[in-house]
Amino acid sequence: MKRIAIGLLSAAVSGSLLMSAGTASAERVALSVRIDNVSPNPVVVHGDDDTRVTIEVRTTEATRVELRLKPVSDQLRTQDAREPRVLHQGDLWRFTTSFDEDDFQGRWVAIADAYDKDGKKVTDEVNFSVEHKKAEKAETRVYRFSANPDSVRKGRWVYFTGRLQVDDRGWEGVRGEEVEIYFRKRGSSAWKYVTSDETGRRGAFYAKARATKSGEYRAIFDGNDELEDSRSRADRVRVYSHWRR
Repeated sequence: MKRIAIGLLSAAVSGSLLMSAGTASAERVALSVRIDNVSPNPVVVHGDDDTRVTIEVRTTEATRVELRLKPVSDQLRTQDAREPRVLHQGDLWRFTTSFDEDDFQGRWVAIADAYDKDGKKVTDEVNFSVEHKKAEKAETRVYRFSANPDSVRKGRWVYFTGRLQVDDRGWEGVRGEEVEIYFRKRGSSAWKYVTSDETGRRGAFYAKARATKSGEYRAIFDGNDELEDSRSRADRVRVYSHWRR
């Protein structure tokens, strides 16, 4: 990735890029430039993915073409783009770059400057737009969460089980995701982290913690780029001291 101020794309013709234009006209053709196409338009950026964009410029008598991309905004931004590529064949100059979630959302303008061998310049510009779309996430649930036993002596183990599932045309287990266990003591409104486990086969998780006070336990999945977050119902556990039952 190379930072280029306000999307400046440029290309100069070298001997290797020049191709035969056929038999020269008896009369000199006037220098001209026209932006034929910005594709896709609108440029739709999905989540944190890059979207490749192609800009085609048609010219006559041009030996150099510069292409600038800038947002139609009072706020100057620096575009984060890959090293631009250019293909020159006859009167066609094809530029390619990419947009991502850091680029301005809204109206942009593409400005093409063409120069002939004497340094004369002509310009053309077109508008296009950039849209950002959040990636859709799949619904999840923490299924059949349980904290056991229901009643336990202080200092003994409380065991947690359950499954993390995703709705993929039916509920299926999700493997390799972290599920955290939180505890809220009786009479409190604050949930505190206790322990966690990574889901295994069919989305199952298992964890344990020492019993300290009576209260409720809950399993929470924080979600990721593809999965929504979810939480289980609360499960109550009573804790008693060793001299009381």
